[in-house]
Amino acid sequence: MDPITHASLGAVVGGLVLGSRLGRKAVLLGAAVALLPDLDTFIAYGDELSDFIYHRGFTHSVLFHLVFATAIAALLARLPRTGEIGFGRWWLFLFLVLATHAVNDLLTTYGTQILWPLPVGPLSTGSIFVIDPFYTLPLLVAAIGALFYRFAPRLLVAGLVLSTLYAGSGLALKAWIDHRIQPVLTAMELDEQPRLVQPTPFNLLLWRITVINDDEFLEAWVGIFDTPIRPDFEHFERGDRELREAALALEDGQRLQGFSGDFLRFHRAERPDEPDRLIATDIRLGAPGYFPFGFELAQEIDGEWQPVTPRRVAESTRSERLDAIQAIVRRIVDPEGAPCMMDLTEPDYAIEQPPPRCRMDWPSSADPSDDAEQP
Repeated sequence: MDPITHASLGAVVGGLVLGSRLGRKAVLLGAAVALLPDLDTFIAYGDELSDFIYHRGFTHSVLFHLVFATAIAALLARLPRTGEIGFGRWWLFLFLVLATHAVNDLLTTYGTQILWPLPVGPLSTGSIFVIDPFYTLPLLVAAIGALFYRFAPRLLVAGLVLSTLYAGSGLALKAWIDHRIQPVLTAMELDEQPRLVQPTPFNLLLWRITVINDDEFLEAWVGIFDTPIRPDFEHFERGDRELREAALALEDGQRLQGFSGDFLRFHRAERPDEPDRLIATDIRLGAPGYFPFGFELAQEIDGEWQPVTPRRVAESTRSERLDAIQAIVRRIVDPEGAPCMMDLTEPDYAIEQPPPRCRMDWPSSADPSDDAEQP
């Protein structure tokens, strides 16, 4: 999640653990400690793909938090100015502030390597977008109130409870949306295919459904107030088998698949007077035409793909991504009049046959209350 969210949560947790001893200083100290795990962004792992994969790595793990909290608490317990607080209270403060940072990231689509060094990769619930003001605001208001109005533990508790309820709502809504779209996926024989259900930016009202189906991937927006609640899928090319096999035969391709799973798109980038490049794109964040994390993995020399130092390439500019946000807002407030995904930037990998329909035809005699049972 974003630094403001991490700092706000750390401030609230720090104030609750050490506020009785340090007052407002505990709020400030909690905010500062909460930002420490993200210092791994300043570590150069060697190339842009490695920086992408290894962020939220060891500094976000439970093992690191245990070791760090124990070592720093033991040091603080020995110092004259901080020793009276005691090892136990310092340890609890440090561990909880660091651990809640990791839990925050666990809620997002990319997740976090909370179990490092176990070889399980990032864990994720994918139930809150990486920036969600409705989650952050209660924490931020509580932290600011404790700093500039008066230190009030009840205010900190209220902020923590409200944000936790919102996070719980994200988990519940994701499970509910997944349940409601299951009949459609079963009817399309896609219920066993890899799929991702996640909220669109800054809200829990509109959800993005992504399904991997061999050489293509399917995309749909589903709003919690849609009638009926069902995915209206648009189809996009994922890359032919030859490109996928070439990318995954590379060490960097295998590393990226280990991080992104099956949610990758592969394509050939042609450039004048330069060799063609093989690009793999993580399709979990963004939308078709707006995926921000693609990586050049190889160049074609004499018909063979030769690995290159991975370099990040994005599909869109910042202003184009703002256009997509506006489309998401339109989809929330006007499901029938919102544009299709493929109409936003008209990506050349959109499959336009059959023509896209943003809202599937629904029999007029159908009872909306029975939509969960309809194919």
